[in-house]
Amino acid sequence: MVLPHTPSAQGDFRAYLPRFREENFAQNQRFVEELKQIATTKGVSPSQLAIAWVLAKGRNIIPVIGARKRTQLEESLKAVEVELSPEELSRIEAAIPAPAIAGTRYDEHQMKMLDSER
Repeated sequence: MVLPHTPSAQGDFRAYLPRFREENFAQNQRFVEELKQIATTKGVSPSQLAIAWVLAKGRNIIPVIGARKRTQLEESLKAVEVELSPEELSRIEAAIPAPAIAGTRYDEHQMKMLDSER
């Protein structure tokens, strides 16, 4: 689960990723809004909710936290305190169905490199 932000800084590599391209960004932004609403209801930040969701998926799945500042890391680490009920997990997954995410994670060339072992 990725939280898209409009790539605005010059040199921001996300501007080249399919999920952030204009045609996909609007659709994906709707899912971000859904996540924000669920997070608000739970009293946590969207990033905390997303990290808590990953943590709830099992011990063999580890969230990768992309914090650039200490404050972002501190906020993200509070996700370990967030408990999600089975109903909340279902609500998140229903609101943001993986097949509905527009655009691949990487462009075609990069995807071939990731799948090079096939």
